[in-house]
Amino acid sequence: MKPLCEIIVLDYLPVVRAIMAKRMMEKYGLSQKETAKRLGISQPAVSQYKKEVRGAKADRIRGNPEAMKMLDFLSKKLAGGELSQEQASMEFCELCKHIRPNGTDCTIPLHVGH
Repeated sequence: MKPLCEIIVLDYLPVVRAIMAKRMMEKYGLSQKETAKRLGISQPAVSQYKKEVRGAKADRIRGNPEAMKMLDFLSKKLAGGELSQEQASMEFCELCKHIRPNGTDCTIPLHVGH
């Protein structure tokens, strides 16, 4: 049995970071180094997201218009330096509500076979 947060971290967080990193570089002109700093990750991780070595399952989120709207908002605010890491974390919690498998509640552990 895996707790839902573990599923989110393993399966969805890399996708979210990949989408945001690409948006921050392509749409807002940030360098990989600056993107990494604002996302709180390493520059090599950003490079892997850019090359889709990590976060390659983006279709899981791209098909969710509400989640994409939230990612656009987060990307813009982080790129502009308008959100602290703490505020971004809180926004991610809201995003998580829109991307959870089957709309499940965080208090319910799921068994997911990979």
